[in-house]
Formats: sequence, C-alpha cells, structure tokens
Amino acid sequence: MSGPAPSDPRLTFARFLADAAAQHADRVAVVSPGATITYRELEQQVRELARALIGAGVVKGARVAIWMANRPEWIVAAYAVGSVGGVAVPLNTFASAAERDHILRHSDASLLLLQSTLGKHRFVEDLLRDHPQIASGCPGRLRVTALPQLRRVVCLDLDEASGGVEAWCELLAQGGDVADALLDAVSAEVEPSDDALIIYTSGTTAKPKGVLHTQRAAVLQSRRFADFLRFTPDDRLYTTYPFFWTAGIAMSIGGAFAAGARVLVQEIFEPGAALEMIERERATALHAWPHQQSALAEHPSAASRDLSSLAKLDAHSPVAALAGVEKDVYGTGASYGLSETFTICSGIPTDSPAEQRKSCNGFPWPGMSLR
Repeated sequence: MSGPAPSDPRLTFARFLADAAAQHADRVAVVSPGATITYRELEQQVRELARALIGAGVVKGARVAIWMANRPEWIVAAYAVGSVGGVAVPLNTFASAAERDHILRHSDASLLLLQSTLGKHRFVEDLLRDHPQIASGCPGRLRVTALPQLRRVVCLDLDEASGGVEAWCELLAQGGDVADALLDAVSAEVEPSDDALIIYTSGTTAKPKGVLHTQRAAVLQSRRFADFLRFTPDDRLYTTYPFFWTAGIAMSIGGAFAAGARVLVQEIFEPGAALEMIERERATALHAWPHQQSALAEHPSAASRDLSSLAKLDAHSPVAALAGVEKDVYGTGASYGLSETFTICSGIPTDSPAEQRKSCNGFPWPGMSLR
C-alpha cells in the first residue's frame, strides 16, 4: 500500500488540510443540504474555529468532545481541535444518557461542542435536564460534580447562551484577538506523535471503551485510503459512515480529502433524500452500511433515478445493478481492520482482480503486525 512514510512530519491534521487546500483550493470539499464548501473555505473555517479554541483556553492535550451528526461543522470542529493539538472525542449520536456521561467523564473532556437536536434526540435539553449544574452554571466556567473536568459547553444552534451553554457565535468571538501568527505557532508545535483522538466503541457488551490515537494514525490512514479506494480529485463520495468512528474519519473524510475529492453528507439517512443527493451531485462512490444500501435499492424512486455515475461500489451491493455495474471490478472486502488500528490494517487495492479479492483479507499495511 503506497503512502507517506510514518516518519513524515506532515502527518498532522493542520498540515494535512493545509496541503489539501494548497493543492485543491477551489475544488469542492464538502456538500451538505445547506452548504457547499471548497477546500480553501474549509481551511478558513477550520482556522477561524482554531483561533477561537485558543482564545477559549484550549491547550495542547485538552480533550474536546464533539457531539454532532455527519455535517460540515463536525469536520471543521475535528480539524480545528487537531490543529491546536487538542484531543477530539467524538460522541456517538445514538449514545444513551449513561453512555454520554461515561464518555465525557472517562475522556476528561473539558469542552463539549454539540448541536441542539438530531431527529428525535434533544441533546441540549437532555443534558440540561440531567445536569442542573450546567443549566444554572456560568458559561465557560462550569462546575459539574458528575463531569468534573467539563468547563464549557457550546452549541451550534443557539443564538445566545442558555444557562451554562454558550452559543457558537460566542465561542467564535473568543478568537477575535488571536492572530494567525499565534495559531501558526501553536500548530507548529503539534507533532505526528501527539495524541489526537479518543474513539469509543459502541458499548454493545459493556461500557464504551476508549481507544487513543495519534495525529499520525489518522492522517496516515487517510492518505492510505485514498490509494486503497483509488480515489481521484474527480470523485464524489456519498457516505453514511458515522464520523464518530474511524471509518467515517479516515475512510470517508480523510480518504476523500487526501485525493482532493468531494464528500457528500446528510445528517440523517433517509433513502429518498439520499438517492436524490446521489443523483443530483453525480456521486461516483458510495459508503453505506448493508441495510442502508438495501434501503436505497428498495426505495420506490430508485428505479427511476439516474445512478450511472456510481462506479466505486462493491459489485455485490444491491445498488450496483441500478448503477449499471455488471462486472466485479471493485470491492473493499479483501481487507481487515478494527478500531485499534484506525480501521484497516490489511488489504489490497479495491480494483484488484475479483478472484484475488475473494480469496484473502489482503496483506498487512506498512507498520502493521498480524499473528
């Protein structure tokens, strides 16, 4: 598997995005129902939030929880946290109240960035109900016995503070006196070996377990995925892979960004809306769970949609026939991975001969040891 050497000093979030923005400045990086953002604009938004984080007192090693769905702001938040040397802690948007509190407490999160609602979920309302000390607290100076490290909660959708929860604009204002030179100096002190993310497992059989990853792990895997998936700047990836797990971070966001490709996202998966976006945006690649792919293929509008742009999807996908894929020339199945290795630790390129892809789980990727 080709890609940069693990010793490459460019393997940090800030340098990775700076490289992508320099090479693909005016190409579209992210499309959502409410926004179309180029690589240049994405870098600007990340830097604006990074300055705000510095102004709010976020320092290297500080844990910053992100409780948002698949939306551009999640990407901006994660890259901004990484740019200042913070440790991003993505929260599962399906987490129960007990799981939410366990992750916030176990990770020692000092700052929580979240959206107010998602479908039937009421993130802010539930948080204030369960923690009256946040509801009655002083914004930016929280004192919560059950979440002892938490000092600040900031919500995307508020116009002004609600109890101890600050509005997004109030956080951005914290960066007003932070110069670009200071941000650059802060980012320069972030090394590939520094901690970057704590990824929590789903907690199926016990409490969610946290896996600590470095800047290098996330960026190196992102660059490798661009090669593994055979992405090019002309690709347009529709993904439902949640950003709170490694596949969404490295395989979808990172793999696309490493190639200068476009990421298409929606906060909630609804087959009809997904098909409409795939058709309208002329998606070339699809990342979706098996039940979601079945839902796409079985939707009443599927047969009338022009999905011919889709080429980079598994031939056995129920969507493949609708896209006109007749031969098995692409697939991700010849691979193996887990949270601890930031997704795939072995694999062969997705365009390898079908017989080869069906007969193995690939070769160990550089730096991986299997036994």
